Amino acid sequence: MAVSYRHKTNNNLNIKIMKTLKSMLAGIVILFASVAANAAVKPASTQPSQNDVVNIYISAITNGKTSGLDKILDDDMQFNLHQGQNVNTLNKDELIKYLADNGTANAAVNTNTTVMQQDDASAKIKVEFKYDGYTRTDVITLNKAFGWEITSIDSTSK
Repeated sequence: MAVSYRHKTNNNLNIKIMKTLKSMLAGIVILFASVAANAAVKPASTQPSQNDVVNIYISAITNGKTSGLDKILDDDMQFNLHQGQNVNTLNKDELIKYLADNGTANAAVNTNTTVMQQDDASAKIKVEFKYDGYTRTDVITLNKAFGWEITSIDSTSK
């Protein structure tokens, strides 16, 4: 009888140990899955803010500094330059190339920025570039999917 009782005790102990190990293993798997899922998401602090995006764009226009511009322009972005009845449209790559080739480094320009519309996912910002003799007005549309990006720009000059 003593052998039988000891055998049952060992079996019960083994069953409890196995259940504990299974629970611990399941917890470890959930922990690793959570860490892996969070590692794939970029922290919000590394993404440029809406103001950062607008300032990078203004710097590109006023100083010809295109560094970082490709990161804030959406791949399908359109730049529409209105000249009277004509509208010239540039895509992302064409705009960056144009600014790099024709930058107005250290031009005497004053800028004025006005928020026209804004919510958590999108914004319309009007930027006036006041040069000596004329004013250029750009209406910038920004969207926030994974970070703020410029999706379109409508530019007019007076």
